[in-house]
Amino acid sequence: MTTIDDMILEVQKRFTKKPNTIYEVKLVSQIYSGQVNVYFQYYKIGYATTAEQIARLDGTIYRDKIPEIAKRIRTETGLTVRT
Repeated sequence: MTTIDDMILEVQKRFTKKPNTIYEVKLVSQIYSGQVNVYFQYYKIGYATTAEQIARLDGTIYRDKIPEIAKRIRTETGLTVRT
């Protein structure tokens, strides 16, 4: 199972700070599968969005902790986090 520290390391590894590129992390709670998916998204102005799944969390454990996870990712990476 992926921990929050592992997710933050994956985000930092993918965040390359290219010019005119917007980066963000998206947390998606899937109701029917019972999972929380974490995506790293980036897009350059005028081009399509690219999304990479970096983690899949157990929804029974992490669904209630989504705001806390988003806040921690935001403070440690400085990226926008959408839920």
